[in-house]
Amino acid sequence: MMPASIQLPFDFAFDSEARFSSFGCEEVNAPLLHQLQQNTHSSGQFTWLWGSKGCGKSHLLQAFCLANPEAIYLPIQRLLAYEPHSLHSLQHSSLLVLDDVELLAGQREWEEQLFIVCQQLLVSGGRLLCASLYPPAQVPLVIADLRSRLQLALIYEVHELSDAGKARVLTERAKHRGIELRDEVVSFILARNQRNLHDLMAVLDQLDRQALAEQRKITIPFIKACLGW
Repeated sequence: MMPASIQLPFDFAFDSEARFSSFGCEEVNAPLLHQLQQNTHSSGQFTWLWGSKGCGKSHLLQAFCLANPEAIYLPIQRLLAYEPHSLHSLQHSSLLVLDDVELLAGQREWEEQLFIVCQQLLVSGGRLLCASLYPPAQVPLVIADLRSRLQLALIYEVHELSDAGKARVLTERAKHRGIELRDEVVSFILARNQRNLHDLMAVLDQLDRQALAEQRKITIPFIKACLGW
């Protein structure tokens, strides 16, 4: 999402289920969720979220963007298909949101462009919200000035959900799609699949598509046949 006055050569869609209300928040992540919902960070402020794959970083970034239409969301993995100078038009944005920032590390031209954008955001009072697998100090950036700028950000770790929390999220996401997952089915999935939310949601997508195609309920025998477990 982006202001009409800023013309960019790319546009990235959001996950329709990525909202604050659907984020499986446990007590350890409650202060971060509250901060993002209230959107109380001051002008010129940089904020950095970090945590393991599938802990919910992208979900939070996209939920934040959906709640703040002026935000420009850029998933770095897809942005790298463009040229580094494509970041030039972001210098005058008021709220920039970058996902998977660690993917820029070691790519000098991209780092240089990001540093220019960061400098302009500081001057104009714009804000930057980033997410990465690592805290800023552990991202191997080659441009020292960029590293020092990002280390001034407010830093929050996004903690992975407990197994009970993952089961609850899986059940609620399925219910939102009109699917009833019995407790034993959820336990079966958690016991045999990668337990990060990214992979769990991918499995739910696959099961949902296949169940609709075959007009069947999602049961343990169905899962075994569909996924070869």
